[in-house]
Amino acid sequence: MRSKNFLLYLTLFLSLNLLISCDDDDDGQPEPTNTEFITSGEWKGDKVLLNSIDVALIPGVGENANTFQTLRLTVREDNTYTAVFQANGQEQTYNGNWEFNADETKVSLENLGEMNIERLTMDNMDLTTTINVDNLNLLGDIIGVDPRLIQAFTGGKPVNAELRFVK
Repeated sequence: MRSKNFLLYLTLFLSLNLLISCDDDDDGQPEPTNTEFITSGEWKGDKVLLNSIDVALIPGVGENANTFQTLRLTVREDNTYTAVFQANGQEQTYNGNWEFNADETKVSLENLGEMNIERLTMDNMDLTTTINVDNLNLLGDIIGVDPRLIQAFTGGKPVNAELRFVK
């Protein structure tokens, strides 16, 4: 009888030990790199924040803020990109080159400049940058508003912009 109990306890102990020692391995799959994330498909403009305020909520600006949501950004592995959006009923296209900094925490897009990567996954990309007053025309084009409205909102000072993209 003692040997049956001993075998039962030994079996339970070994079973418990096996359950505890098993972990959720990811089968050795490495985490995708930022290059793989950013070049994984077309990004769609979702939201723009200026000085931490959603542009859709800014009087005189918000009613035109949907232009950014027409933005389609394709970033390719050959370090080129294409941005296409609708402005004033016309399709606008920007082509350029892009690159990461050494530790892939910033991305530089020709025509837009260097931006900090706040979040980059397969489904979300959030970029932040400070836009000088001299470059407000391009920002105005992207979000579909007169750059003078942005200047009035910011008091003519540089603008902290966050551009949010989704897949």
